[in-house]
Amino acid sequence: MKQKMMKPLVSIQILNWNRAEETQIAIQSALNQSYKNIEIIVIDNGSTDESVPLTKKNFPDITLIELKKNYGCPGGRNLGIPYCNGDYIFFLDNDGVLHQDAVLNSMSTIESDSKIGIVAGVVYEFNDKSEIDSKIEIHNPNIFETNLFSGGISLHRKSIYNLVGFYPEHFMYGGEESFLSIKLITTNYRIVKDESVVLWHKGSDEARDKSRETLSGYFNKLYIAFTLYPIKELSAFLIYFLFKYPYYAKKEGIWNQFKTKFKKDFFNTIKIGLRDRNPITPKDFNRYKKKGINEQRLRIIQQ
Repeated sequence: MKQKMMKPLVSIQILNWNRAEETQIAIQSALNQSYKNIEIIVIDNGSTDESVPLTKKNFPDITLIELKKNYGCPGGRNLGIPYCNGDYIFFLDNDGVLHQDAVLNSMSTIESDSKIGIVAGVVYEFNDKSEIDSKIEIHNPNIFETNLFSGGISLHRKSIYNLVGFYPEHFMYGGEESFLSIKLITTNYRIVKDESVVLWHKGSDEARDKSRETLSGYFNKLYIAFTLYPIKELSAFLIYFLFKYPYYAKKEGIWNQFKTKFKKDFFNTIKIGLRDRNPITPKDFNRYKKKGINEQRLRIIQQ
């Protein structure tokens, strides 16, 4: 009699900072997955609320890593990766609720092709819990190649980090997915979006400083350009940054904060980017952009 092969272990990593109640719901949605060979790794980014004691009380059997301070989203994920024992890591936002088949569907997609490095999911925003149906049947989902993933709902082969490294350690928030996506384009791995991998997400102002996050994203993109863009594309982005980003800051109502951060971090960001500079080829850059354009065209056709 043939023995059933053991399904690969999937590590579900949940990063938390000061979202005690929301994190409990996210953990429960991970435990409710139809794919059963999982481990849950909660990385607490130095929370000062009840996150740690509440998680220990409600879920004593999961792995909880307590960091001493807030390392930001990229830094926290980096520090959590070595604690993940699976060959695959499913990253889950702590303010999200997973469809019960999210891990199962993402594993089915990634194991269908050894060249798929990341499976990206889709996010549905909700205002009330009654809008969530984690058991809803998903009919004829689209699966297509893309150039970017959402860090809060994506399945990664753990082996990709041996090729492209981790997220930039100095990032606090924003742009880390773009950095990893651009580096991945230089390998044989691809990013695929699977619309049967679903997360319900409720935006929250709790434990967040949106203006700080927005500005962090601006300057992280500047770092990415100086680190990874070919010279022609770097020059174009620098001009765009100098003329367009002040407009964006005024539109977001954070002009004064932008001016302060510009004086403090503009030249230092360029200095660090040049220090770390390892640009991809123009050919790879065009492939990266083309995948994004193709996804946009697909959206238009579907509409």
